[in-house]
Amino acid sequence: MGAINIDQNTVDQPAGVRRPHQLSLDLLRALAILLVLGRHSFSAGFWHNIGWSGVDLFFVISGFLVSGLIFEEYTRTGDVRIGRFLARRALKIYPSFYLFLSVSLIAAGLVGKEYTPSQILSEVFYLQSYIEGMWMHTWSLSVEEHFYLILAFVVVFWRRRGSSIDYRRTMGLLLGISLVLVLNRIYYCWGHRSESSFDFTGTHLRADGIWVGVILSYGYHFGQIKRWIQSHPRLLWVPVVGMMLTLWLYPAGSFAMNTLGFSIIALGFGCVLCKGLAAEFRLQLLREQGWVLRGVIDGLSAIGRHSYSIYLWHLLADNVLMKAGLFERLGLIYGRTAAGLITVVFSIVLGIIMAQMIENPILRWRNRVIA
Repeated sequence: MGAINIDQNTVDQPAGVRRPHQLSLDLLRALAILLVLGRHSFSAGFWHNIGWSGVDLFFVISGFLVSGLIFEEYTRTGDVRIGRFLARRALKIYPSFYLFLSVSLIAAGLVGKEYTPSQILSEVFYLQSYIEGMWMHTWSLSVEEHFYLILAFVVVFWRRRGSSIDYRRTMGLLLGISLVLVLNRIYYCWGHRSESSFDFTGTHLRADGIWVGVILSYGYHFGQIKRWIQSHPRLLWVPVVGMMLTLWLYPAGSFAMNTLGFSIIALGFGCVLCKGLAAEFRLQLLREQGWVLRGVIDGLSAIGRHSYSIYLWHLLADNVLMKAGLFERLGLIYGRTAAGLITVVFSIVLGIIMAQMIENPILRWRNRVIA
């Protein structure tokens, strides 16, 4: 998930003040996790084919929100408490993850599945984006952890230099780094251009989606993006349409998708994020238009708020259903429509239960002791 591990509800505020959830961002996180669930719960079809892009949407949202924690504190106080940032983030991410990892090892022992020491250590030390781990989805968590640790070190270096923010120079630097990330990925993919499909998960190859979120967040907090998205909403549709066409035309793993395709997807989701921010007030009004709409919006919002835990546990939920033989007893075929929908619902329910048991109590404790 990706990213998946976002703490939007606790953007830094004066002591004792908590910023309410932004409904638009909760709904976008719901979209991201539903895309991922479709990818892994169905064996074919449109939902399966485009579902992988949910991770890239998580990356963009995460980049926007997590870097926003730093930018917002700086704009309010003129400083950044990087130790506090890392401590709060650790309490958001690690307790749920290491419980998930422990349960995975216990479950593997019960069914006789063996993992190599390399796979286990890869998970423990968040190396899954470079070294094969126990699960196929935790690589995205590794990408995010690497990115934000590097971001923290950069902020510390910047503070020690006593540098002030020059908006244009910094934005130029951010855009330049984004270009380097894209060119680096194209260089890597060129060696695989004759292959019909190839995958990669390296942080240096997949972090540009997070970087798009960081650029948007920087422009939102220090520039004119906040005003621009309100005054030019129609222009935002251009990259969004380009993203949808890219998802439709180029399959996951193809050379076109793995090079410029990822960049178009990230840019498109960045514009979707901007449209969501611009529509926040209208979404709040829509929620008041009857109990049906309120129920749908509140249900999706709840899925978005618990998306990290849902992402963590969804493949284990899938395995539990298969090991229990539920689909065979019901006469269903794994990966087909009915079985896939059951898997999606079970994954959501399990993820929300685990969030209520582990993630949310720890976050409430964290908010008391690390205000």
